[in-house]
Amino acid sequence: MMKKQIHEMLDSIQERETMNLMDGSELLVGELTPEEKERILKLALSRIKKEREEQNQLPLGIKTGKNKRWKILAAAVAAVLVFASTAVAAEVFQWDHRISAYLEINQDNSALLEGSGMNPNVQIEQNGVTIKAIQTLGDANNIYVLFEVTVPEGITLGPNSRFDGLIVEFSGKEEPTGMGYSCDFLDDGSDEDNKGTMLLSLHANKDINRKVIKVRFGDLLHYEPAQGDYVIDVPGNWELKWQLNYQDNSLQYHVNQDLIIHGETVKVNRVDISPIAVNVHISGNYFKKFDLIPPDFKGDLIRISAITLKDGTVLTPEDAFGWGSSIHGNKYVLNMQMKKLLDVKKVQSITLNETQILLAGK
Repeated sequence: MMKKQIHEMLDSIQERETMNLMDGSELLVGELTPEEKERILKLALSRIKKEREEQNQLPLGIKTGKNKRWKILAAAVAAVLVFASTAVAAEVFQWDHRISAYLEINQDNSALLEGSGMNPNVQIEQNGVTIKAIQTLGDANNIYVLFEVTVPEGITLGPNSRFDGLIVEFSGKEEPTGMGYSCDFLDDGSDEDNKGTMLLSLHANKDINRKVIKVRFGDLLHYEPAQGDYVIDVPGNWELKWQLNYQDNSLQYHVNQDLIIHGETVKVNRVDISPIAVNVHISGNYFKKFDLIPPDFKGDLIRISAITLKDGTVLTPEDAFGWGSSIHGNKYVLNMQMKKLLDVKKVQSITLNETQILLAGK
């Protein structure tokens, strides 16, 4: 369907002699049918033909303006064809209401996530169980994946349900060597039907974007209080695989600041702040020693104890869904996934254990 008639559009382009309309935002809405595409092309080509005939009837000395206008018309045709073939007014990406509720995404903060989501729309069906990957939200080291699950009638899904033997793998250049992940059924307000929603939460020590993710689920179980254990509802294995491709909206700070832990000096190389997480990259020979023979102590080796915003607000681990760390050789990576979206430009500093790492001005 057209928002403007093609004649009006071409006249507008002629009058303004500008390419500002080429983004299509004022031209098309909805998805064009093949018949509409052909009609637009014929109208545009007819107008160009008329312009050329008029130009050829003019003396040579006064053809300059017409020639310029004809070029704009030709460009307009090319633009219209691009719009038509790529469905310019294709569906605008929207966050699934379940992810929006989980991370409190709204009109005021959704711009922070521009480009950072994708809809895989891949699914697997086996033994009457269908699992579909609906939407992802990620940065370089963290990702959320929303799944919809449908099981045979007579089986109910709820917070007490789970799949056994969850395995997540990545393939591609420089695969992660350390990950932490969980996948749980969300409370959808109804535990009496055969449909459910799961959310996978994952953090990794290397970049996962633009890699192929493979998620494998084992037997479908539910917890039986009378037995004090999980009981199999549907045996089987379900595997989904797709290419991740989204925009990482992180700000990277190369800090190169020393940090003392257990009397040893390590280097905080980089801090990445994204709307959904804080990722800290640290290096030092001490990590090899620690990984080989961990000292006898309780708690985390290094933790993000505070995130300070420029307005003075201080976020603590209580403001996070969870955190994790990974050691690989002399590399140590910290990840903290936040309960609410961060405005990456408003972060002043982070605190590792008791050491403040200033980010503003870096």
